[in-house]
This record gives sequence, structure tokens and C-alpha cells, in this order.
Amino acid sequence: MMRPENNQEDNEEDDWMINWDQRRRTAAVQILCYFVYALKLRHVYYSKHHLSHSATSSKGKKRDAPEDDLFKREFESMREAISSVTEAIREGNAIAKRSRARVYSEEEVFRELVNIGIDERLRYKAYNFLTQDATRVRALFGCPVEERKNFLLQLMYGPRNL
Repeated sequence: MMRPENNQEDNEEDDWMINWDQRRRTAAVQILCYFVYALKLRHVYYSKHHLSHSATSSKGKKRDAPEDDLFKREFESMREAISSVTEAIREGNAIAKRSRARVYSEEEVFRELVNIGIDERLRYKAYNFLTQDATRVRALFGCPVEERKNFLLQLMYGPRNL
């Protein structure tokens, strides 16, 4: 059994990750909405202005109107903003992935006790000892494989656990 305070820490971490994921998705949807809105505005503008300009234009040579330059600048700034937000989301995802602690299942803990050669008579006691505290499990799996058995025995029978 895990201690309640460790479960609370794990829940807070999970809540943070869920909140980050929701914010990231919201930001992506907002960007898409702004982009679609801008495309719609441009479509409406061109359908109204270029049809009327082409009908009244007497010269065969086309020249961009000042409004066209404005739209181009706005779209360029939107493209840059979207790129910046996209990069920020990517960086945030990488940070979140690195900071997220690995959660080991009870099956993985037991399997590792077998793998490192914990005697069958001690295995259940070690399993119970480890699964009471998630930090113990993380500490065990953080050790090099060849040192895990000694680390676990020291953790279980060290001076503070006698």
C-alpha cells in the first residue's frame, strides 16, 4: 500500500499534467480558430473587392492595392505568431515529458525483485516494503541494475529501519 501523502503528490503531479495538456490543446484550438477566421476574412475581402476591381479595371496590368499589402503583413505576423506558439508548445511538451516521474506498477516491482534475485522468503516482505512508498520504488529503479539488490537490503535493514 502506498502512503496517502505520496498518493497526494502523485495526484498533484497528474493534475498538473492534465492541466498542461488541456491548456496546450486549448492553445492549439485557439490558433486554428484565428487562422480559419483570418482565411474567411481574406476570402470575403477578395471575393468582394477583386471581383469589383477586375470588372472596373481598364488596364491589363494588375497592381496590389494597399489593402493587399495590409493583408499580407497581417498574415505574415499571424504565421510568425503561430510558429512561436507552436514552438512554445513543443518546448513545454519536452519539459513536461522530462519532468514527469515514471510510475512503476506493482507487477513491475515484483518482476524486478525476481530479476535481481531476492530470495523467495524475503521477496514478499521486500515487495510490501517497496509498495508502501512510491519514493522507495523510484529510488530502487534509479539504481544501476547490478546494485539494486544491495541497495534494497540496505534500505530495508539500514539503521533507520531497524
